[in-house]
Amino acid sequence: MEQAPFYEPLSARDAWFLYAERSATPLDLGTVYVFEGGSRVRGGRGALGLEETVAERIHLVPRYRQRIHRIPGTLAHPVWVDDPHFDLGHHIRREVLPPPGEGIQVRQLVARILSRPLDKRRPLWEMTLITGLRTGQVVIVNRAHHAMVDGVSSVDILTLLLDADPEGYRPDPPAAPWTPRPAPSNWKLIKPMLWSVGARRDEERTRMPAVWRTRLVPWTGMLKLGGTMVRRRNDMFFNRKIGPQRTGRGLKVPLAAFKALKDRYGCTVNDAVLAVVSEGLHRWFKSRGEQVPAKVRVFCPVSVRTESGRGKPGNQISGMVFELPTGDLPIEERLKRIKVTTGDLKRTRQAVAADKLAGLAEWAPPTLLVLAGRVMSTPQAGANINVTNIPGPQFPLYSGGAQLLEVWPFAPLYPSMGLGVAVVSYNGDAYFGLTADPAVVPDVEAFTQNLRDASADCAALAGTT
Repeated sequence: MEQAPFYEPLSARDAWFLYAERSATPLDLGTVYVFEGGSRVRGGRGALGLEETVAERIHLVPRYRQRIHRIPGTLAHPVWVDDPHFDLGHHIRREVLPPPGEGIQVRQLVARILSRPLDKRRPLWEMTLITGLRTGQVVIVNRAHHAMVDGVSSVDILTLLLDADPEGYRPDPPAAPWTPRPAPSNWKLIKPMLWSVGARRDEERTRMPAVWRTRLVPWTGMLKLGGTMVRRRNDMFFNRKIGPQRTGRGLKVPLAAFKALKDRYGCTVNDAVLAVVSEGLHRWFKSRGEQVPAKVRVFCPVSVRTESGRGKPGNQISGMVFELPTGDLPIEERLKRIKVTTGDLKRTRQAVAADKLAGLAEWAPPTLLVLAGRVMSTPQAGANINVTNIPGPQFPLYSGGAQLLEVWPFAPLYPSMGLGVAVVSYNGDAYFGLTADPAVVPDVEAFTQNLRDASADCAALAGTT
């Protein structure tokens, strides 16, 4: 029996990440996973058996066998369709480091991988398995486009590939072998929309006032968010046009230090992380001989995913835009100001307001979202730096019986934003991943050292050292 055509429209929120993308700024989420070599289970495949593990479990994440299909003229949002030429070998690559297999070789290879755009003709993900390290460890570089997964749901998806104990599990196989469903024709996708334009226009004429009248829309948050986004930022030296090259550094900080700050000052772990970033920026500006700004505008993605939305594909993120205090302040005062600022944003529900604005875009013409993506990429509308903090599992994970030792996140860079900071917590530690354009930020190592010094001072302040 012939299968019916299949497609699934992207939400406006997911489509925006395609519209806002530029050739020099691919919006891919990159994460580096470091596993121990071998396996703790006799006969276990270890991390080297990643391809077999994915093959056993990929039917649990259908999106990983779907590609983007764009509608001509952007008359509607792109849609997901099954990839008729799907081949797991196109998405799982292998690299062997030449001797001596040092860490600097891994960093250089990871930078090259993150600089390479994903092939838009295929499902928007890839994994690269790196061996040849002197330590015998195995490194996996995972990349997925922001349009298909947000930072929080990616943890949910990866739990399908990672296990909570060395023995792991084998899921039930699919009822039938996977076969790609045919994609609809462009005419089939456009025709219903053209015939319903008049009806939709009448519906929207009555719907729009109702949307704005509803008490679910937090007005003060809307106003604050809108005001922040339209005010022109004061550019820093890293707010310049960026190219396609990437470099990165990492920093590991015991999570206990941030939890101790939370307990002592009544803030959140995220406030404590932001305090370290703020202090690190202050020291970095000062060491470079730059004029130290009193404030730096920061964009912090925030998950608005509810329990009912866990495990569902797509983006359920919003964000807060606020000014991080980077002037000459004691760390304690810096933390107190951040606590007040983020508390005010939560009370005015700015993050929820951003999500409501994104929700209103569900019925906006896609061509307007294309323009919005371009506007949001301009210096006038953006922040100086992006700081992403993602909580991860606080227990060890395994793949093929091999323990996951470290997790290093690398967020995408945005136009005229040559530096980004991503933080993920895992098994008792917080991992800072710094992404930069080396032509714009040639001294990302110096910033990493400033963050290291700032985190040590914060730990001393909390009494954990």
